[in-house]
Amino acid sequence: MQDFLRYAPIGFLVGAYGTLVGAGGGSVLVPILLMMMPDESPAKITAISLAVVFFNAYSGTVAYMRMGRIDYRAGTIFTVAGIPGAILGTMLVRTMPRQLFDPIFGTLLVLIGGWLFSNPLGSAKLDDDNNQPISGPRMLIGSLGSAYIGVVSSLLGIGGGIIHVPFLIRALHMPPHFATATSHFVLTFIALTATITHVCMGEFQGELSTTMYLAVGVMMGAPIGAAVSTKLKGSLIVKMLALALCFVGIRLLIRMF
Repeated sequence: MQDFLRYAPIGFLVGAYGTLVGAGGGSVLVPILLMMMPDESPAKITAISLAVVFFNAYSGTVAYMRMGRIDYRAGTIFTVAGIPGAILGTMLVRTMPRQLFDPIFGTLLVLIGGWLFSNPLGSAKLDDDNNQPISGPRMLIGSLGSAYIGVVSSLLGIGGGIIHVPFLIRALHMPPHFATATSHFVLTFIALTATITHVCMGEFQGELSTTMYLAVGVMMGAPIGAAVSTKLKGSLIVKMLALALCFVGIRLLIRMF
């Protein structure tokens, strides 16, 4: 019961915020786990995070489906492109020590966060009421980007939303609210694939209860995040994501040095 009261509220906050910004929550959960579990390997921490990201993304996706904000065609193609990368990233993290994993993760968060906050929507003027179907060269770019994002997201245990959402907005000119919803759709299958790979490698031994407590929390918080997202402007959603990335990245780097 003590562990449930410890991890479920964390899961709730991660689920609500992760769904709100379309990041799946892994970018917040991984640094929390790194600080709470200083002796665990990157593989075990990313395994827990990706399993929780799956439950968060699944719950958020159901909510976004009801809102009609998911681009299913693009999301399906990007999922197929990203799945091989998710498997590769899951295998690579087993070879990475904590001394290397922590500073790489923290630096990545600060760089992406600063970039997004300085110019949240790029030069494009995006309108959520005028979402154009992705096709032709944009679909090819989206597929290639999703393949690389699949590797990085599983390697770091973040699910990929912190990279995928900006990529959909900047490179493919997808409106922010559609980008967050479609990203969640893709995250559901990417995180599930990575989680199954971790299960086959035995990374959940001794941590199954922790994972389930966090999962209960995120599934309660995700619908709330999806509902709140409809009340906020796209630029504000991206800036909130940027601030969270900078905060947890700096916190992680301070802890290391």
